[in-house]
Amino acid sequence: MEIHTPDHPITGWKETAKHLAIVTVGVLIALALEGIVAWADHRLLVREAKSNLTAEIQANRKELESTFKSMEQETDDLQHADEIAVLLLKHTPQAKMELNLSTNSAELKNAAVTTGQITGAFGYMDYGTVRRYADVYDFQAQYLRLQERDGQNLAAILGFVPRIASGMPQPDAAIEQWRDRIGAAAASIYLREQLARQLVKRYDELLH
Repeated sequence: MEIHTPDHPITGWKETAKHLAIVTVGVLIALALEGIVAWADHRLLVREAKSNLTAEIQANRKELESTFKSMEQETDDLQHADEIAVLLLKHTPQAKMELNLSTNSAELKNAAVTTGQITGAFGYMDYGTVRRYADVYDFQAQYLRLQERDGQNLAAILGFVPRIASGMPQPDAAIEQWRDRIGAAAASIYLREQLARQLVKRYDELLH
């Protein structure tokens, strides 16, 4: 904004007041326009952030839904592994023992939240809205931590498989420990499934 001096000398208080009034009105108009532009920018920032969050949550929901079937398969595989452990403890000879263990991890994203924090979009949303997003993403992080722990449990269980495949007799204590890990992994999958269903429900509540 530029303020120009009068093009002729000011000769009285009346003319001085007139010029001051003109300058004041000009400043107020400029500030108002600046505020309107800033408000529009903030509205656009919030709109884009909400659009990104909605798209990300929808994608995360779809990704999570796809893991339920694999969780059932993981549970069945662990049950079969437990049956093999029982046979080993009974020292029952088996011509062939097949064991399949796998996991399908959900890749849940949080890029939209990170972007919203970096751009400051959350600062222009009301507290209730921000808290709802925060609650859902905090719960999502809790699920991901459990999923990571399940992956570590499975790795420990798989670590014992080559010893079984070697055909060498294994100590009962080692087999019992393996069986305990199998039971803990199965229980953890059940908990993960419950958390996943709760997370899907929270996604739906936020989306609607």
